Order: sequence, then structure tokens, then C-alpha cells
Amino acid sequence: MGGFFKRDDAKDKSDQQRIGETIKNLSDQIGALKLELRQRNEQIEQLTQQISNAQNQQATSDAARKAQEETVKATEEVLRDAQTQVRQLEARIAQMANDARQAAEAVEAPATAGGLAIGTTAWVRKAGGRNLRRRAAPGLSADIHDTLPPGTQLSLLEGPIKADDYTWWRVRVSDGREGWVAGEELVTQAE
Repeated sequence: MGGFFKRDDAKDKSDQQRIGETIKNLSDQIGALKLELRQRNEQIEQLTQQISNAQNQQATSDAARKAQEETVKATEEVLRDAQTQVRQLEARIAQMANDARQAAEAVEAPATAGGLAIGTTAWVRKAGGRNLRRRAAPGLSADIHDTLPPGTQLSLLEGPIKADDYTWWRVRVSDGREGWVAGEELVTQAE
């Protein structure tokens, strides 16, 4: 029975590999966006040079002067569009960097919920005076092994896992029995 509740190292490694691949994918996308940003900045420099050249040309006729003004206006509009695209790219890069940081933190962060944490001790809540069902797996449809009376001391081994509107923890009772219980019925200090 104890082997049934051991951590699935292959699943943990698979989850870590998947998160690593996600972070790598985000890094690749950030690199591509930085390249596009560099290209847009080069385009802005070229357009700025064109505007400068157009403004520096001395038109001798009214027709030439009008054409020059239209070129300047068109170039300025293209420049505004390019600058808008640069701002959008910068925002996307910042968001992707934030997503990558959050993914990395999720891998490193320990699971905690309501003061409960893996490796700590908890007790079955005495409020209400009802026994707490110890189940074979997280969820209301899992087989019930037995019940634990209020005040029972438990060691938290795994969790939290959300299922059926409850937060489930894998626990070990002092006599060695293990199973899953609803964390909403646990407290961090004996009552």
C-alpha cells in the first residue's frame, strides 16, 4: 500500500521538462522579437534620415516643394507606425520575460496553502466534532480507507491538489497509515 502513494518521479521529471521546454520556447520567442525590434529600429533610422534629407533639399519650384512636403508627411506617417510597432514589441518582450520568470518561480516555489506546507504537522479540526475521511486518492470519488477523529495529528507528505472544490493533502498518521484528506478540515495547531 505504501508504494501506491510514493511520488511519481517520472511525472515530476516530465513536469519539470515541460516547464523547461516552455521557458526555452519563451526565450526563443523573446530572441526573435528582439531581432524584429532591432530591424524596426534600423527602419526608423533610415526613415529619419530620409526625412532629414527631404527637409534639407532646397526645392526651386512650387511643384518640387509640394512633392517634398508630401514625401515628408508620408515618411513621418511611416515613422509613427514603426514607432508604434516598436512599443508593441517592447511590451510583448516584457510580458514574455515576466511569463518566463513566473514559470521559473513556479518550479522553485514550495507548495503551501492556508499555512499548510509539505513536511509540516497538522491536526484534524475539532470544530463540528466529525471524523475526517481518509481516502485512497484526492477527490470525493476516491475509495474511503477509514476516518480520522478530531484532534488526530498528521504529517503532510504531498499536496495541495485541487479536486471537487477541495484542496487535498496526502498525509501520514502517527501509526503509519497514509492517504488523502481534505485540507479544509486541517489546522496548523492542535485545538
